[in-house]
Amino acid sequence: MDNKKEALNSASEGMKGLVDIISSKVSSGQSQGKELFSSLSKNLKGSISDKSERAADFINSLKKDKIRNLERLLKVDKKDLMASNKKNFIYNNESGKMIIVEKDIWGDPSTVTIKDSNKVELRTVKFFKNRPYLFPPFSEKKINGEIVFINEKEIWYRNKNDVTVVLFDDETPDFLNINLKEVKGLKEKDVLSYIEKYKMLYVDKKLNNLLITERKIEIDDIFKIRSRYTIYKNDNGDYKVLLFDEFKTLEKELVIKKIPELSETAMALLFSKDIVEYIISKGYAFENFKQSGNYIEYWQDIGSNKICVMRVKI
Repeated sequence: MDNKKEALNSASEGMKGLVDIISSKVSSGQSQGKELFSSLSKNLKGSISDKSERAADFINSLKKDKIRNLERLLKVDKKDLMASNKKNFIYNNESGKMIIVEKDIWGDPSTVTIKDSNKVELRTVKFFKNRPYLFPPFSEKKINGEIVFINEKEIWYRNKNDVTVVLFDDETPDFLNINLKEVKGLKEKDVLSYIEKYKMLYVDKKLNNLLITERKIEIDDIFKIRSRYTIYKNDNGDYKVLLFDEFKTLEKELVIKKIPELSETAMALLFSKDIVEYIISKGYAFENFKQSGNYIEYWQDIGSNKICVMRVKI
């Protein structure tokens, strides 16, 4: 019995010692865990703070770039700046013009008021890739999507299934809505080409009537629309080139087997009136013209040699 008690006491003391060791380890682990968590927390907060500061610096840098670019467009600079606050910038240049640039809620330039002795002009500011553009005032409330293209006369807003093109031929904006559901299979560059052709047919009612109404040409079959020529694909696989005068009157039609690989400027030269007449008089094939640097060239096999028989500087 005494041996049993002794054994039990010994076991009890052993268990107590084990519990103490485990408790000590757990306590030590908890302390180390707290220290590790505290260190990680500090590092994480520091990293987030550092990234936030860098993001804020980057945004501020972009804002400054936008302002400098807008100043260049308005032909003012820092020395012309009279006042600046959270809502606007006020400039007064040497010519006596006062220019007030209003900011939006994000601090970006949104409208410009130009005052001189004769008139007051109000303009909406739009940026695309940090480049500023000025337009007559218009409302974006019914427009969805992001801006995907801008030039001095138009803005394209792209949504998933539609595009809104805002055209500015005068002070009154014209809104063109284009449904993209029918062109879902097209690549992105082909979608942009489709929008451009749709827009040009909308603007040029005479060409729209000729191609769409009279000749039943699909927009997808139109290769290029320019002021003096239009190219579209025929059902048999060749191409029809329509040549126009300065009044948009159809002057001549050509048929070519394929479209020559030329730059935009070179193509315009190839299908200009005088060049077309000369090429026809010589019996040269339009599709065989090639571009070499700043020239368009036509080569022929004469005997055993290949000779350039026509060369025109672009």
